[in-house]
Amino acid sequence: MLTRFVISAAAGGLLVACAPDAPPASEAAPDAASPRAYFEQTFSGRWGMDASCAEEGLFRLGPDRLELYERSCDVLALERDGDRIAARTQCAEEGQRMAENTHILSRVSDSEITVSDGHYEWTRHACGATGAQTQGAQ
Repeated sequence: MLTRFVISAAAGGLLVACAPDAPPASEAAPDAASPRAYFEQTFSGRWGMDASCAEEGLFRLGPDRLELYERSCDVLALERDGDRIAARTQCAEEGQRMAENTHILSRVSDSEITVSDGHYEWTRHACGATGAQTQGAQ
């Protein structure tokens, strides 16, 4: 669809210019403040108990799936509250489906986050982050 703009010329004549309308909402670029976009830029990736990211305690996080230890969770919905994300999840552990739950992900710093399931809270560090504490560091 086109929108018409009328521009008057100095000689008294009229010029008509056409410009495309704004794209429909379905074609618009994703909102950087949307929960999914914020999750992708802040929490997506691998997070370890320290920056060395040994397999023990490694979390793999994405906007569609959370891998926490031996717990694997499908993300059903994301909701943003400031710097925090509430991820409504359906998890399975040791082959058993668990009840739906909400995991809260909070950014502590550029290289550190916390993840809470309402019972436990874990602190994780970005894999390979410079300046993050590694095992054996004082």
